[in-house]
Amino acid sequence: MLATRGSTQFFLRIYELALQASFRADFTMEQLSAELGLVVDQLWPNYEKAAAEAGLPLEQLGTELVLGGWSPKNGRMMATGYAKSDSRRPTRVQPIGGQLASPSEPLQAVTPSMAQADLMAHARLQASHLNEQMGRRVAGGRLLIGVLQQGQAVVKDLGTI
Repeated sequence: MLATRGSTQFFLRIYELALQASFRADFTMEQLSAELGLVVDQLWPNYEKAAAEAGLPLEQLGTELVLGGWSPKNGRMMATGYAKSDSRRPTRVQPIGGQLASPSEPLQAVTPSMAQADLMAHARLQASHLNEQMGRRVAGGRLLIGVLQQGQAVVKDLGTI
């Protein structure tokens, strides 16, 4: 499972590369998790260049990715979060130990919880933070969650944020 917050175009390029990697004979979730941050770092300067050429302010660029899936090596679901906002710093890579997955503000200090009320509260906090940062509504809508188990991925709609 690969999820994002940020540029759809950038996400689609990452998705394409992850999909290609999954066809390698030696593909493992662990290897993809280890490589993805480096791939983001390699692609980011071209993304910044394209954004600058399109007249988009570079200070507003950013992406968060979460990669998760079954790890036969570890015998359980594994997930890793990635955050990138400029080419001067490497991608922040954060193994997700379970539950709420967000490698960036404002959820870094929030106690992880899978309770539906907590998930909704965290989503509202995150959407409010993003809208305030951007000075306009860029986040909101409905909260979708992915529940991963061995042999199964389920997407649930928890409601309006």
